Amino acid sequence: MAHTPPGVGRGRISGAFMFSGLIAAAGLLVYLGRADTTHALSYAGRLAGGLLVLAGLVALTAAACVAVDRFLGHGTKYTTAIILFGALAVLGAGLMLLAIQLEEYTHWLWVWLGLIAWSGWALWDLLHRRQAWREITFRRNFAAIASATALITVANFVYTQIYTPYASPMTVVISAKIGTIRKDKDTTYVPLTFQLENSGKVAAWVVGASYSLTGVNWKSTYQPFRTVKEWKADVDNEGLSDLEAFADKPELFTVSLGLLLAPFDYKLDPGEKYIQEKTVELPSKAYRAVQVQSEAYLLRKDRMLQDAPVQEYHSWSGTGEKAPAWVTNSIGVPADSAYVRYSVPVSYSNQVLNFTRKRRHLTLWWMLGTEDTSPLTPLAASLVSDGEDKEPSYSESQQELDKYGFSYMNTGGAMAVL
Repeated sequence: MAHTPPGVGRGRISGAFMFSGLIAAAGLLVYLGRADTTHALSYAGRLAGGLLVLAGLVALTAAACVAVDRFLGHGTKYTTAIILFGALAVLGAGLMLLAIQLEEYTHWLWVWLGLIAWSGWALWDLLHRRQAWREITFRRNFAAIASATALITVANFVYTQIYTPYASPMTVVISAKIGTIRKDKDTTYVPLTFQLENSGKVAAWVVGASYSLTGVNWKSTYQPFRTVKEWKADVDNEGLSDLEAFADKPELFTVSLGLLLAPFDYKLDPGEKYIQEKTVELPSKAYRAVQVQSEAYLLRKDRMLQDAPVQEYHSWSGTGEKAPAWVTNSIGVPADSAYVRYSVPVSYSNQVLNFTRKRRHLTLWWMLGTEDTSPLTPLAASLVSDGEDKEPSYSESQQELDKYGFSYMNTGGAMAVL
């Protein structure tokens, strides 16, 4: 019975491990990159996808060379170089994916570590055990090709993961104006104009946009002016930052509020304006002045994408679930305020981020207040990991929110005397 030398058996085992590792890495890298080459939301993401596909194809070619070299015994200096290049490509891809993964933990971390560990073994087997470097007679050209490939990969990584998230800022302006007020015997007509304008170069998803019109009265006016002592009381007891010499603090009551756009349903392209006009009717002599304001939450179109239909929940139906404390506190309404909640899962701009980041969802809260109190700013929103429902500034660092282009803006208040 023939006896197989121990070295030959080990060589076949290492060859099988080399072949299977290259096949597995090729399948994974092509799978990751293929979707991004056609569906990534930015050209940089598509370029990164193309590099992953290229690395996968190199690994696949290297696997074919392993079969020729280790199993058929027809290897040459070129098959050795291709196998070495394939192992380096897997190592580079694994390091790049690990660098992206380090910002957040997902189970795919172990896959990237597996790629790095396997490629480390493969390089040790090729360079130490088999002395593959000596078989390559064109070492300078090989080193030049490997260095150029590494430089392109690193440059793409820096561009897509570091530079791009902070370049080309999203520039959207929101405004609210009160037009010429008309009156008749019983009714006052207040015309309102709202505008969202994208003056930048980056498209934006409007997560939610709202307005509120507030009627303003003063409790009483005084002929002698109010003293600093009374101002101190206003600051201590009321927390006021606007102090009046001849009037008490203003009383505010929201007389009209609403959504300017359906949540998660409008894309504002560069150079585009969205304008909406309304007329609110009020009883004559009900208020001394009116104040209008609007607000919006935005998301960069090239960073995230809506991943499913919007889920809508009304607090007065179903279980009667209360809004989170951070929502009611930030808007300044009681804990039992009525609200409508809109929620939708989102996906990232490319497949690599979908694998290296936790799943997230957007939630928009449209607050309606109670019978006795109404919100002046009715919207709150969060972009958080699945399973969380926290205030955005607590669940995400501002740097992370800027990466996704999740931002808030408002007009302040425009006032007109009636």
